[in-house]
Amino acid sequence: MLRGVRRTTLAVTALLLLLAVAGPPATAHDPGTPEGKAEQSELLRIYEPTWRSGTRLAGAPVTCVNGMADRYPCKNVDLLSFLPQSALGGGGSSSMWYWTDSRDSNEYILYCRSNGVSFVNVTDPGNPRYLGNLPAANGVSSSWCDIRTYQNYAYIGKDSVANGIQIFDLNKLRGVTNTQTFTADARFTGLTNSHTLWINQSTGFLYVSGANTCSKGLTIYDIKTPLTLKLAACYNREVYSHESIVVNYAGPDTRFTGREIAFNYTGQGKRFQILDVTDKANIKVLSSVTHPGASFIHQGFATSDYKHMIVNDETISTRGGSPEFVYNIERLDAARYVGKDVATRGEFVNHNGYTVGNRHFQAAYRGGLRILDTGSAASAVLPEVGYFDVDPASNASGYSGSWMVLPYLRNGVVAVQSIGVGLFLVRPTGSAAVS
Repeated sequence: MLRGVRRTTLAVTALLLLLAVAGPPATAHDPGTPEGKAEQSELLRIYEPTWRSGTRLAGAPVTCVNGMADRYPCKNVDLLSFLPQSALGGGGSSSMWYWTDSRDSNEYILYCRSNGVSFVNVTDPGNPRYLGNLPAANGVSSSWCDIRTYQNYAYIGKDSVANGIQIFDLNKLRGVTNTQTFTADARFTGLTNSHTLWINQSTGFLYVSGANTCSKGLTIYDIKTPLTLKLAACYNREVYSHESIVVNYAGPDTRFTGREIAFNYTGQGKRFQILDVTDKANIKVLSSVTHPGASFIHQGFATSDYKHMIVNDETISTRGGSPEFVYNIERLDAARYVGKDVATRGEFVNHNGYTVGNRHFQAAYRGGLRILDTGSAASAVLPEVGYFDVDPASNASGYSGSWMVLPYLRNGVVAVQSIGVGLFLVRPTGSAAVS
């Protein structure tokens, strides 16, 4: 079982010590800068830890008892299964996404790695099955990979290398019983690299952030013909777009009901923006706000009622607790900063977060999965009701551990990725479960 997994201590260079204490400089996520190149070099080293073999865990779930699930600290979260990186195609790992086959309701995790994408059937979360690997274009490798889906297609981008956007027909996963090496169905080379992707399922537009196009702003493509990307717009009024979450709006500000709204996070631009992108030829900035001491406004996700936005700042100091920043977005053209929820659970760095119901699921690097109650978001109070810590040795700042968590699988199952370590499937229980 997992108790037998041997972990070796990673050697830490002077650069990593600096990052652990103060966080990377504000331009660290932009590989076009010297800081970004230095960070990438360090991440390529640290994201592939020397303990790789690991131990597969499958079968009966491991219940969280007295604060532990096997060797992992936990609170109200049971461990269902674990696949080590060595069983997922090797390399490092970063983002991931999910796909549900509309024909048979099978569920899949699309697991982004430095040198490809792994496809995992997680229909039975106690016994996930690795189906195979889609190699990166031309054998390139990058610490930053992102993936999203539209209809039955996956779109894959990588930063700092010439990957373009690979497009893969997910129907190929049906009926796979033997591990395969897959090939892409198309590759878009109208851009070289990209940092993050988002797809509005309702409109068929792909939003690309941090690419070599559009001055690293927000590049928009029409993908309604899924194997073809047609340039639709460029928003480059900020120095950088790190990520955008785009929806057909159905929140409390009824003036914008049905409009296509982008929540844009500008990284070193230190702004959280709300954009009306309905008219691609006339993108309008509705709000552009920030919080005190902003350093790298990384990503955020709205509460389920769309009254508040929970935002993470990747390089702000976490001494005394890792903060989340809350904005009131009840009026899209008058967003305002409410305050920060300062956690007392460790100095780890918050990364991608997603909201389901009254719970916000946060990937928190060395803090693993953290689950926050959003009921008091109006007061910037986000009590922690559950967690699953993939790095038992430390809750300090730093950039190993969980990059991404996905709370969208059936029966409350959450996928938790650990950089270069593997894929955990867990289930929140009790007060941590969505209600």
